[in-house]
Amino acid sequence: MELFEAINKRFSNRKYLDKQVSDEDLEKILKAGMQAPVGRGKYEDMHITVIQDKDLLNEISGLTEKSVFYNAPTLVIISSKDDGHGLDKENSACVAENMLLAATALGLGSIYLNLVIGLIKEHKEVLDKLNLPEGFVPIVGVGLGYADGSHIREHEIKIDYM
Repeated sequence: MELFEAINKRFSNRKYLDKQVSDEDLEKILKAGMQAPVGRGKYEDMHITVIQDKDLLNEISGLTEKSVFYNAPTLVIISSKDDGHGLDKENSACVAENMLLAATALGLGSIYLNLVIGLIKEHKEVLDKLNLPEGFVPIVGVGLGYADGSHIREHEIKIDYM
């Protein structure tokens, strides 16, 4: 799929089939994330955790009554070290966006997740299971899987030309 087609087709998928992402597709998505721009070139301040273990996914899902990752069979947590420049959120968002577009290009559904990160941070027993390197904090999540159904995406943001 061509870049602009992937951009136009990408949407926040909230319903997934019970089918795991292939290792090959997951590798491509992760590589796309690693190619994202990172402020000050501090790639060593970024960390990616892939969760596909159903028991851990169920534990995370059980932290609240709300649907935190919509039963996506793969949950990717992007963590960062704060180097004092305040770029941890921006860098994590760039990594996530590359992954979201790569997933779309591969015909997969995806969703950008925030609520799940807050829940993980609030529950130390779950946070500890991520085995993050010292100083790293989860910033954003990405849900990946095969979309159950289709979605037409049409959005507009007001543009002012000066």
